[in-house]
Amino acid sequence: MGSMNAFFLCLHRLEVATDAPAWASRSPLSPAADCRRLLNRLCQLLSWRMLALLPSCLFAYGCSMTPPAPPSMAFFYGPSIPVLALSKFDRVVVEAENVKDLDGLRVAGAEVFAYVSVGEAEAWRASSRELPQTLFIGANPGWQSRIADLTLPGWRNYLIEQRMAQLWAAGYRGFFLDTLDSYQIAVKDPDEQGVQSKALIEMIRAMHQRFPGIKLLFNRGFSVLPEIGPLAVGLVAESLFQSWNPVSKVYESVSEKDRTWLLAELNNAQLRYGMPITVIDYVPPEKPELARVTAEQIAALGFAPWVATPGLDMIFPGAEK
Repeated sequence: MGSMNAFFLCLHRLEVATDAPAWASRSPLSPAADCRRLLNRLCQLLSWRMLALLPSCLFAYGCSMTPPAPPSMAFFYGPSIPVLALSKFDRVVVEAENVKDLDGLRVAGAEVFAYVSVGEAEAWRASSRELPQTLFIGANPGWQSRIADLTLPGWRNYLIEQRMAQLWAAGYRGFFLDTLDSYQIAVKDPDEQGVQSKALIEMIRAMHQRFPGIKLLFNRGFSVLPEIGPLAVGLVAESLFQSWNPVSKVYESVSEKDRTWLLAELNNAQLRYGMPITVIDYVPPEKPELARVTAEQIAALGFAPWVATPGLDMIFPGAEK
């Protein structure tokens, strides 16, 4: 009890020192009321990231927490960049090889992130096509890509010193890191997965050391968030309500079981790391009404929505609203 009394005394002194509220001179209320009052005040004074460090039991006293609205985001990988439409978003993720005028996109008002595949080498990309097979531990047939062995210096050198260094030199300061979990497709042994996970963590830390001021967006990567969550400026996840099956080439509705699991992971990341969350769902291009409803469902959960086709090369009507 002594430590708890000291804790609430510190909260009281913090409140008086910052604002000296009117109630400070009133006669004391009940201990429970004081507790609720001080905890709510603490919520106002501390950021989401600091709140994540406090024990969850503190929130049982009724401290209300509403995360700020996430930045609006667009994902466009197509060759004809609709600069005007994308300028309406706070953040835009692009395939850099299709961008001819990065400065024009920036001047229009968007914070631009370049797509980078961390765990897979795309078959269509010339630079990764030339990499030796010894750098890979499996394949992802759905996307015709090779799954990298994250522990190998050759892959890390390619990713950071070739791929990302070229993008950095071209003017990109933000990167969207995709395929963070791909090693789990090829590696099933828990101990071996742990080795790959450790290599992934070290690689992302190395990105921050190599490129001072870099901004990173993660696509999932839930298992490594406890180690590197604070290194990201946002988290992205695909397929909360509507998805695309790359193997069968069919649009599908996400099962309740899968949605519940993903939603729990997203809420945990938002609470623990203060991350703004963006959800990408996929619907057929001929179903704009489904796209609108899906975007509304995502937004209602406090996440930034982006609903598109799997090629991420079109913008549904009304998406920029």
